Amino acid sequence: MRTLVLCLGNTSLLGGVFTGARLTRNGRLPAGDRAALQADMRAAGRIDRAVFCSVVPALTKSIARLIRAETGVSPHLLTVDAPHGLEIGYREPRQFGTDRLAAALGARALFPDENAIVVDCGTATTLTALDRRGAVLGGAILPGLALWPDMLAARTAQLPRVAVLRPRAALGRSTRAAIASGVFHGHAGAIRELTARIGAEAFGRRRFIVIGTGGAAPALRREKLFTRLNPWLILYGLRAFSARVHDHA
Repeated sequence: MRTLVLCLGNTSLLGGVFTGARLTRNGRLPAGDRAALQADMRAAGRIDRAVFCSVVPALTKSIARLIRAETGVSPHLLTVDAPHGLEIGYREPRQFGTDRLAAALGARALFPDENAIVVDCGTATTLTALDRRGAVLGGAILPGLALWPDMLAARTAQLPRVAVLRPRAALGRSTRAAIASGVFHGHAGAIRELTARIGAEAFGRRRFIVIGTGGAAPALRREKLFTRLNPWLILYGLRAFSARVHDHA
């Protein structure tokens, strides 16, 4: 059984193919690159099932049509109202992003007996607390790592835009070095502080793990922020949703 899984984000499209329970193909494409997505789906070969999520409502229907046209399979769309099996603890559950939902499903699939905080480092960095019963308790959202230098350059007259790289030292001795330090170590510090506060509020003295995912998560590997690191967590969550939908069909 070969399952196509896709997550349409604000700046990139994350995709993969599972053969059974094994992830055999994965990658990221620019969100608006329709031709690259078509080529990638054609190169993937036979597809038996397809599932996707989207945080860009204006493109959701066109992505569904494209999947159907290229694979011959009608895709299932992961939404908060779908039969995903998690309890959403938001006051307004429909405000909970489906990319965060997919990541929570991935955490549940790979670490089923753990209380967890999922840190998804993408366009935005999101933290989501998920208990071992399968309840999403809430979390936090902040600008993603790559947005920090862009915001500084766009909203100031003299500060340059710098590349997001781990600086050799926190003590910057030039404007660029100081920005690099603030962006990288500031972001890591924000994640560390939010993880500690959310963990205490969500789990008290109970043990929890911190799962890093998303495109920027590997850049933070050395900061010891994560108990586990899996950049493809969302794909595993979408595969788990696909299996659930078909098992209950």
